[in-house]
Amino acid sequence: MGFKEYYRAFKAYTDIYSKEYQRRIEELKPHLLRFMKRKGKVLDLACGVGGFSFLLEDHGFEVMGLDIDEEMIKKATEYAEEKNSKVKFIVGDARELSFEDETFDYVLFLGNTTVHFLPKDLSEVFKEVKRVLKKDGVFLMNFVDMRGLLPRIRMGTIVGEEYWISKVTIDEEEKTALIEYKSERDSFRVRFVIWGKTAVELLAKLYFIPIESVKLDEVSYLNVYKK
Repeated sequence: MGFKEYYRAFKAYTDIYSKEYQRRIEELKPHLLRFMKRKGKVLDLACGVGGFSFLLEDHGFEVMGLDIDEEMIKKATEYAEEKNSKVKFIVGDARELSFEDETFDYVLFLGNTTVHFLPKDLSEVFKEVKRVLKKDGVFLMNFVDMRGLLPRIRMGTIVGEEYWISKVTIDEEEKTALIEYKSERDSFRVRFVIWGKTAVELLAKLYFIPIESVKLDEVSYLNVYKK
């Protein structure tokens, strides 16, 4: 039970050449480039297999990708070698970054990564992001309003090409949701931290100055902040 099975199941997170992954890139690309007009040094935090790192490298940015999942970093490094990319990928914890203060012009936190973190942990992430951003640095965060999404999820909801959601169990305090995914060949369960848009923004405002919130669809957002 966990996110390893979840990410393995969906090409949108593991295969940068898949139509699902490319759809994610095409959705965010124009917005990222609009807020990243000045070239500089980028930290792609929770980078996964590195698709967005390569995108920004192609547009002239110096990029470093970091993820806590060794399998993801291994795959990102393989893609980098295949592409003859100069992006450096490292294993690391977003709550305790190894970089010096004011290292990066931009920090990206994409792919609804907030669902991995309880409030205390996400607060530590934001604190570290603020520390490693330069004085005029920009933080770009993509997330799903889970409080808006959960009421839409019903038994039999199709996810990707093979899976459907068979069960959703929310804890008594409504802090996490255990979601069961099934296919014809297997099943797995993942526990998501339930972050609503308001809660994400209130926490972020403790560390950053809001610039703009871009609504990507009914429950997905790209929020942009400055240090």
